[in-house]
Amino acid sequence: MLKRLLDALPYLWGHWLSIIGSIVVTISANVFAVLFVLDMTTGLRSTYVSAIGYLVAPMFFIGGLMLILVGVWRQKKRGLRRKSGGESLSDILDRIVQSKSLRRRAMVIGGLTMVNVLLVSAATYKGVTYTHSPAFCGTLCHSVMGPEYAAYRRSPHARVTCADCHVGEGAEAFFSSKLAGARQLWSMVTGEIHRPIPTPVHGLRPARDTCEKCHWPAKFHGARLIVRHHYKDDEKNSRETNVVQLKVGGQNQRSKRYEGIHWHVSPGVKITYEGLDSKRSKIGKVTVEEAGKATRVFFAPKPDDKKKQAQASATPFEVRAMDCVDCHNRPTHTFDNSPAVAIDQALAFGKIDLELPFIKREGLRLLKQIDTPREQAAAKYAKDLQAFYAKTYPEIAKSKAKAIEKAARELAWIYRRNIYPEMKLGWNSYPNHIGHKTTTEGCFRCHDDEHKNKSGKAISQDCDVCHDVLADEEETPDVPKSILKLGVLRY
Repeated sequence: MLKRLLDALPYLWGHWLSIIGSIVVTISANVFAVLFVLDMTTGLRSTYVSAIGYLVAPMFFIGGLMLILVGVWRQKKRGLRRKSGGESLSDILDRIVQSKSLRRRAMVIGGLTMVNVLLVSAATYKGVTYTHSPAFCGTLCHSVMGPEYAAYRRSPHARVTCADCHVGEGAEAFFSSKLAGARQLWSMVTGEIHRPIPTPVHGLRPARDTCEKCHWPAKFHGARLIVRHHYKDDEKNSRETNVVQLKVGGQNQRSKRYEGIHWHVSPGVKITYEGLDSKRSKIGKVTVEEAGKATRVFFAPKPDDKKKQAQASATPFEVRAMDCVDCHNRPTHTFDNSPAVAIDQALAFGKIDLELPFIKREGLRLLKQIDTPREQAAAKYAKDLQAFYAKTYPEIAKSKAKAIEKAARELAWIYRRNIYPEMKLGWNSYPNHIGHKTTTEGCFRCHDDEHKNKSGKAISQDCDVCHDVLADEEETPDVPKSILKLGVLRY
């Protein structure tokens, strides 16, 4: 091998392909080196510059090396290399020692080889790191992943990288993710990408490898006071308040028993269920195992209609062990549950002036028009609201002109963070299963009073299993301020 390499030295740049390869290698190496130094010293802020430095430049670098090898091979094929005449390795080394030009060439090739190895190693490391970064996942293909990336940046997990949840550790996970990425890239290039992007329900890693690295079920405990303000669509935007003490659960330090909501994933308890559809929104048989033994089995209700019974019996299902994401199915890429909830939140936090008559009703009317171009939403909403108040409440239109403009901007922000017509993403495209007052069944997928065991006992639907209602929005609209101060305003 060494002999062949040394024999090729005089002809390394004797072919035009080798010359072009050398030029490509030199340029790409310098580009990578400059961007690498900038990244180490200042930090690159541009996704596209990072892509050039860590993906494009290394590809050209390796391609240039391949051209050099092809050029050498072509030279050898032409018969332009010198014949060694069967020299031994010691003879070749003696010839190098005695020849100043060969020594110089050997030193140059050796030095360049070391540089190439270092550059390729650094580029490989930085390239892998970059392809696992949120900026790469969310912005390089911004037209497709834009909604998901925007929701990710607003979420409580915005400092957790995409790879931490979606890729995993080890070579197998790495190559699987790259193969999946290649398929997705091809789908995007060919225009066959699904719109909106489907939730990777069946491709997510187990919660014990993701969620439970930070959120340890055995350490959940106590209760949490939750306050929710809701507003009617009447003239005064009348407020109703709901306060619940949420039984987060965990191990009771006195009884040493696991209780509350997170009992579902406590040690020693395993709940398996049949998912009757691809989104796991319809639940079949539910089995509860404690200490390794099945203690309870609940069966889904059978449809009355014979045709539906036949369809239900023929529906393929998966048997799955329940974990965090069966309830927290949108822990990061979170969208508003509905326009009504989004407006309630804006009103509760003072982002929209409550003194604007019918602002809840008018806001709902505007947000439900999902064909509004995103970039025109703010101007359209401002024009519509100003026209409404000028016609119905002329004095308010003048005295609260700035409040109306602010409300229009906030409504436009709600619209832009939830509606992406080009991706066919609208209200409830990504249902959230937390709770039971959302646009989906949520907890009631199982706790519906219809999943029953053979003796007729149903999975409990009692309110106090998961929370204590301290103030109901219909019965007690005026909640004491002392309770409101202790609670967490949440939607």
